[in-house]
Amino acid sequence: MDTPPPSPTDDDTTAGGVAPSAAARSDSDGTAISAGRPPPPVMASSMEEIGRALEGHSLGPYLLEQFVGGGGMGAVFRAIDTTLNRVVAVKVLSRQHSSDVDMLRRFKNEAQLAARLDHENIGRVHAVGSDAGWHFIVFEFIEGTNLRDMVHDGGPLDVPRALLFTAQVAEALEHACERGVVHRDIKPSNIIVTPAGRARLVDMGLARLPAVGGVPDLTETGMTLGTYDYISPEQARDPRAADVRSDLYSLGCTLFFMLTGRPPFADGTAVQKLLQHQQSAPPSVAANRDDIPPALEAVVERLLCKQPDERYQTPAALVADLVGIAGDLGVDLDVERTPVGLSEQPRRRDASSSWPWMLPVMVLAATIAALWGLTWMRKSWRAAAPRVVAGAAVPANPSADPAVSARRTWRIVDGPSGLGDVASLAEALVVADDGDVVECAFSGVRDEEPCVVAGRGLTLRAAPGHDPVLRFSVPVGGSPAAGLTIVSGTLTVEGVGLRLVPSASGGSALFNLGRGATLSGENTLFEIREPRRAIAGSMTAGDAVFVRGGLRDGETTSTAVVRLTGVQALGVGTFLVADRGTAMEVVWSGGRCVTGGRFLRIDGGPRGGQGTAVRLTLRDALLANQEGFALLVDSPTAPTMPSLRVTTERCRFLTPPGLTLIEQSGIGQPDAYRTAVEWIDAGGRYEGATVFRRIDGAAEREETPFSGVSPALRHDPSIGGWAEGNPWDFPVIPPADAPRRPDS
Repeated sequence: MDTPPPSPTDDDTTAGGVAPSAAARSDSDGTAISAGRPPPPVMASSMEEIGRALEGHSLGPYLLEQFVGGGGMGAVFRAIDTTLNRVVAVKVLSRQHSSDVDMLRRFKNEAQLAARLDHENIGRVHAVGSDAGWHFIVFEFIEGTNLRDMVHDGGPLDVPRALLFTAQVAEALEHACERGVVHRDIKPSNIIVTPAGRARLVDMGLARLPAVGGVPDLTETGMTLGTYDYISPEQARDPRAADVRSDLYSLGCTLFFMLTGRPPFADGTAVQKLLQHQQSAPPSVAANRDDIPPALEAVVERLLCKQPDERYQTPAALVADLVGIAGDLGVDLDVERTPVGLSEQPRRRDASSSWPWMLPVMVLAATIAALWGLTWMRKSWRAAAPRVVAGAAVPANPSADPAVSARRTWRIVDGPSGLGDVASLAEALVVADDGDVVECAFSGVRDEEPCVVAGRGLTLRAAPGHDPVLRFSVPVGGSPAAGLTIVSGTLTVEGVGLRLVPSASGGSALFNLGRGATLSGENTLFEIREPRRAIAGSMTAGDAVFVRGGLRDGETTSTAVVRLTGVQALGVGTFLVADRGTAMEVVWSGGRCVTGGRFLRIDGGPRGGQGTAVRLTLRDALLANQEGFALLVDSPTAPTMPSLRVTTERCRFLTPPGLTLIEQSGIGQPDAYRTAVEWIDAGGRYEGATVFRRIDGAAEREETPFSGVSPALRHDPSIGGWAEGNPWDFPVIPPADAPRRPDS
């Protein structure tokens, strides 16, 4: 007799609860709806726990014989359909996602998208269902080995098999593309090769349709990035921007894996891999093999182009090239030859021919709608209660406030055990979606590996009652050479101290900003401190940087933005560095910046390109910079002159005597330098150095003292009123590593 499934719910059912009888279940179209009192709850959350809890039990008419692994959002079982006596695959939604509205939508989305597709190279969906609180999808069970295991066990594939499997997956993508479906998770483990030698694409867990008619894309509130080894640059920046060309990039990475035994960017952390997909040229696929035809090497290079417009525009075009290469080798791929010219647009069908496949899809869609309607009717008592996010009650109807419904909180804690708990910032950034909050629920200093934010708006904040500091140590030669890299999107930091221990080789930064990225900070502390081996009072600026702009992010010319309120930036190095023709805007209110270097360095732009341009708005802040406030440099390799526009209100500037507030250096003429800097002051105070600006270009050096500035600036040649002594006498990090929050 089949064993009923354990329930994942948190009801008050006792251990003596009676399982519903088989007669109490409805078996219409493979959908099972449980009746009666559910069996005892089971605390199963991980894939392995779900596997152990459900293996040997039944969900509706499906006997779960064997747990075979985790896929996307749930656990996958080899099962028997007792109604039709056939082997099927059943994916069960994980426990912690069963009460999550967004995850249920994604689960439903996977079933609906899979139902749209009917191709011999794509795994088919049979049914969806729900039983005893477990949601599941029933798929065709495909006998075979996935490409990942095949290559790991047997080594790189020969060229004919690599061509065949790539062409077959490309055919599957062409079929999906014609129906408006983007897979977004193409990788070797999602491609199963049958004993007959056919490659079949599975797992639509991240797939999507284009957003139409105001219907939100599920990515907005519930979509993860994908897989770091195979993700396209544009999908890493914004999953909603991915189209079939993104799938082709991932297929190119998979082809690279088939031929070499490793993905194009196999080394480094997840953060480093994301940046390599964005910026680094992949190694040659023929570097360690002499049997790769040049034409195939060119195909791989085209698939892995950073810009979507430079790749194949359709899977059909890729198939055509693969067939040509195979023909040159005397290999018959036995695939459909879709005319490339026609593949640019979906092929039209006669309306009458659509009914044979549209009818089951319509039935399935109606079944799904009924299923989820019943599910939420049964849970309507829960919807009536207010939902609490980060300690604040929000409306029970999240759709009434889109911003609230998209905002989830992940907590960095010691020994994570609850839903939403994570062990590190790096882990939080893997699971967090656009609009989410990451809370640091600890006090003291924690070490973190370098992290990346791409294509999302996230908030990093201190949990109530905690005083956290995240410390980043950038290894020598590390990439990225930054604690936090914001490729695109927005990162807001509230009350969390961020500390950088710079690399001994120099060049490291606390933040790297891509063009168009935004960094916001409020009432927090940014620090750059040398390791303990440094001697107090002897620290030099080095090459360390708090914020570096100019990170390449495609061809965008958008402005990188920094907004800081009440922020303390203390330590060695320079606060802001901009180069490569970057446009940056900085708005700083309150707080102070005390550095062993300058506040700002701006390098020239490339020849024939735009100049690096920085606009500063400073209010009620203290700027104490040991090497001067700003340095603007152009050179023969970066000859386009940088520019600076400053508006300052009620700020205090401290510069050591003998130096200059602003220095311009390079190969330009004095007249050009003079117009490159604009300074508007209201109520400011300047202490120390007597030189306002120095120009050291192609002509004789030129200096402008504070007394020669018009309108006049308030200047005092001495630096007074500093209660802490020398403002640049940075202490070594204390052994206790206790966070410091100096007063402004």
